[in-house]
Amino acid sequence: MKLAHQMVRFFFEKIMRSFARTTSSSSFEIIPIKRPFSMFEFVESRFNQSASLRRILSQVRLQGGKTIVVEKIDKADDLDEENEDIKKCFPAFNQSESFRLSFFTKSFSTKRGLGTAHNNEFLGYAIVKTDNVSSSPVRSKVYESVTLPSRHPNNFIRGVQKWTCNVLDNKFVVEGYLYAQQNTITNACAHVALRTVAARYHKEIDMSYREMNLIAGVDHINRKGGHGLDSTEMVRILEAAGARCFVGDYTTVESVAKSPAPFYKCLYASIESGFPAIIIFGTTTNSYHAIPVFGHTFNEDTWAPNAEFAYFKVGSGTRYIPSESWLSMFVTHDDNFGSNFCMAKNYLSTKRLCDEQEPHSILCPLGTEMVACVIATVPEKIKMDPISAEVIGADYLFAVLPQMPTVKNPWDDRLKYYANKDMLVLRTIIVTVNDYAHHLSIATDWHGKKIKRTMISALKKNLQDKYYWLIELSVPELFPANRRKVAEVLIRAEVEADLTNYSRNFKDFVIARLPGHFALYEGGGSSNPKYRFVPSGVSSHIELYGCEEQNL
Repeated sequence: MKLAHQMVRFFFEKIMRSFARTTSSSSFEIIPIKRPFSMFEFVESRFNQSASLRRILSQVRLQGGKTIVVEKIDKADDLDEENEDIKKCFPAFNQSESFRLSFFTKSFSTKRGLGTAHNNEFLGYAIVKTDNVSSSPVRSKVYESVTLPSRHPNNFIRGVQKWTCNVLDNKFVVEGYLYAQQNTITNACAHVALRTVAARYHKEIDMSYREMNLIAGVDHINRKGGHGLDSTEMVRILEAAGARCFVGDYTTVESVAKSPAPFYKCLYASIESGFPAIIIFGTTTNSYHAIPVFGHTFNEDTWAPNAEFAYFKVGSGTRYIPSESWLSMFVTHDDNFGSNFCMAKNYLSTKRLCDEQEPHSILCPLGTEMVACVIATVPEKIKMDPISAEVIGADYLFAVLPQMPTVKNPWDDRLKYYANKDMLVLRTIIVTVNDYAHHLSIATDWHGKKIKRTMISALKKNLQDKYYWLIELSVPELFPANRRKVAEVLIRAEVEADLTNYSRNFKDFVIARLPGHFALYEGGGSSNPKYRFVPSGVSSHIELYGCEEQNL
C-alpha cells in the first residue's frame, strides 16, 4: 500500500515537470569548433576529462560539427529529482553544476546566427552534470545525450525516438536512442540501459530513475540505487514502461538443459523490428555490466553463412539460413565509454558452465567474462516470441511450397531448388497491419510490377490484430546483395506459442505470398492442408520490408 501511494504521488508530481533538455538556461557561450579548436582541451579544462563526452564530441567532429552552444542549467525538475535522491545517500551533498551542450554543422557566433539554423543542421545535444560529493572525487558525467547515429548505409537502426531540445529558446529535434551515464550513487549501469530501452515504450518517453527505483523498491536508505538491479527487477521495470520481455538466461545449469538459443538470435528480431534490447555480461572483477543494444550492421560480403552450411553444419537439422547470419556488429551504448558504438557479434559469447559447481551458481571461474542474460523487448500486446515465430513461419512456408501452382516461373523452380538444399534465407520482423499494407503498396518486382491493390485493401479490411510476425523468405545472393525476397508468410503475434508441444493448427496463420500468388488457407488437417492461390500481380522477387527502393 505504501508503494502504491508513492507511485500515485510520483505520477502527480510529473505533471508539467521541466527537463534539462528543454528548460531555459541562465547563461550561454557560443563556441566555434573548426580547426584548430581542440576537443581534448575543451573536455580537460571544463569537464574533468570525461571519456564519454570525448566520445560524443568525436561523433560531432565526424559528422561535420562546426559550432557548440554551451548553456548553464540552473533549474530542471529531473536534475533536482536526482539531487534530492543523492542527498538521501549523502546528507552533506549540496552542490551540482549542469550544462547543456548543443551541436551544429552550421557556423555561427551570435544568438542571431543560431536563430537562422535549420533542424537539419542540428546534430544533437548532451547534458553534462558535475556532482560534488565530499566522500568521492569530483566527476563530470553525461546525464543524457542524443546525437545522430552514423549514416553508414550498412548501419540499421530502427525505432528511434524524436527528442526536442531547447537551445536559447529555439526548438530543435534530433532522432536517436538516448544515452546516459550512471552516477554510481542513485543509479547504476542497469538503470541507464533501462532508460535507453524504456524510452521506446514509456508514455512520457523518458522514464526517470526515481520511477525505476520505486518499482524495484530502492529507497536510497535501506537499499542504494548505485548497487544495481537484477534481471528480474529490470524486466519488471520494462513491463511497467509498456514492454513485453523475452529473456535468455545463460547463468545456471538449468539454462543449459533447456539449451537457450545463441544470445544474438534472441536479440536480432526485436532489434531488426525497431525494439531495443539489453545484454548483461560478467566481467573479470566478478561483477555484471548491462548495455543497451538498438541496431546492427549488415555485411553483404560475409563468408560465414556459406561456411557454416557447407563446412561446419552449424545448426544441423535447421532447414534454412537465418538472416542474422549476415549480422556483423551490434550498435550499442556503453555508459562507461559513450554512445553509438559497434560491437562485433561474436565479441561476447555465452558463459561456459562448470560441471563441478553446484546448480544455481551465478558465475564460474572459467566463464566470468561471458554473456549472462539478454532481455529482448517487444510491444506488450505481442505474446509470441521471435524464435517461435520464425520456426512456426518456416513450417507454414515449407507446408505450402509443394502446392504452388504449376506455372512457367523460374522463381518457383529456384525456390524449390534452394528449399531442397535447406538453403532458403529467413528474416523475421514485427509489422502492424498498416505497415505491412504500406510495404506491399510500394514494393515492386524486378520488372517494376506492383502487387494488386485489391489484395492490399482486403488485408487492411480483414486483419483485426495490431501486430503480426512477418517471416520473409529469400535465397543466398539475392538476400545480401539485392535485399529482396521471393516469398513470405504473415502469422499472428498476439497469440502464445509453445514449441515443446507445437502442432500446425493454422490458428495463427494469416496469409502467405509466393512468386505470382497469395496463398489462403482453406481447410484440411495439419498434415494435408489445402490452400487457395490468388494472383498477386508480381511474378518475381520484391524488396525486403524496410528496404523498399523509395525508402533507401
